Amino acid sequence: MGLAKSRAGLAVLTLLLAGLGQAACAQSGVFGADTLHGPAEIGVSGGDTERAWTDGGFGKLATARKGFDVTQAALEWKPDFNFAVSGVVSAVYQSATRPGLDLGEAYLKLKAPPTGLGKISARAGLFYPPVSEEHDGVAWTTPDMLSASVLNSWVGEEVKVTGAEVTLQRPLGEGHIEVTAGAFGWDDTAGTLLTFRGWAGHEVRAGARTEFPLPPLSPFASMFQPRDTYPNRELDNRAGFYGRIEWRPGAPVSFNAFYYDNAGNRTAVDAEGQWAWETRFANLGLKWEPSETTRVLAQAMNGETLMGYVMPGGIWFDMGFQSAYVLAAHKIGDDTVSGRIETFRTHDRTFQAIDNNNEHGWALTAAWRHRLARHADVFLEAEHMASDRPSRIYAGDAAHQDETLLRSALRLSF
Repeated sequence: MGLAKSRAGLAVLTLLLAGLGQAACAQSGVFGADTLHGPAEIGVSGGDTERAWTDGGFGKLATARKGFDVTQAALEWKPDFNFAVSGVVSAVYQSATRPGLDLGEAYLKLKAPPTGLGKISARAGLFYPPVSEEHDGVAWTTPDMLSASVLNSWVGEEVKVTGAEVTLQRPLGEGHIEVTAGAFGWDDTAGTLLTFRGWAGHEVRAGARTEFPLPPLSPFASMFQPRDTYPNRELDNRAGFYGRIEWRPGAPVSFNAFYYDNAGNRTAVDAEGQWAWETRFANLGLKWEPSETTRVLAQAMNGETLMGYVMPGGIWFDMGFQSAYVLAAHKIGDDTVSGRIETFRTHDRTFQAIDNNNEHGWALTAAWRHRLARHADVFLEAEHMASDRPSRIYAGDAAHQDETLLRSALRLSF
């Protein structure tokens, strides 16, 4: 049944691509060949892992089915309407999500003529805020590895927004500085998955209609939270906001700082039992390219997420979270070898005796991307993660788990 659904989803995506391809001759700037791109990934995996979190377990690595699987495919359309207006629309198929085929991102991009202040641009629609240093591939994918860090995996799960942002870029010394400000909605449940499941490292991205299952909950949490969560939902009619500043000096390095606050009303709830979470975090990022063949990425995040009413012992759910990673990638001809080391933690600040959501752990990942042809790459990846999470007791598992996942995939692109 699972493989049949995989093939069905891929077939729908292929038909969509064929339809758009026939329209490509109509107008090159809008439907030309250069406006359509996408990857399709077929892989095999195996290892010693828990039940996957996408199947309602606590497993942090296993999202694709063990054995052969059509893991993901995407079609990204990037029309240019004129000098000032362009767009991005992506359809994404993922075997590990419900629904399998969904809308990824959809937004308009605006660009103003240069001014005395600098270059001004904007975008509006459904998109990821500029947090991740890893996802610079087509349709918000990681180009040199199969998985993302736990930090950016969570961004992919719960930090997609519907809103608008404005960016100003201007010279500063021998380099330049870039400032971005955004306002958004439809991200009120951010923090649900991170609280009840914890961190996880994978390639899954939330779509516009994605429903994520939650692992077994404590009796206390089960009083309030259903066994699923919807990342794109508006519950309190409040606008969240974020800001980002990036400095690129006259050297092959850039530094950025990002702050996000969804301004959630912790007691807003809908008829399905989905609650708004008050979630905020700060993120520091670095990108360094010491040579044309080597790059180093690093990020560190610190935040908190809260939900529910205030009781004598505190708010129902009150959790701090932290994560950081360093990634190095080196090109050897057309191939790339990559390695990533990371650490993560959550700190449950209330009612630990009846609902302990503490967690701490670390992960190591190594990957090799081999270029077969211009539009075909083979990936080999090994990922190991060790973590302690007391709430695994609700699934009948030990608090400490060591997970290892080995994956190989063929990624086709156009």
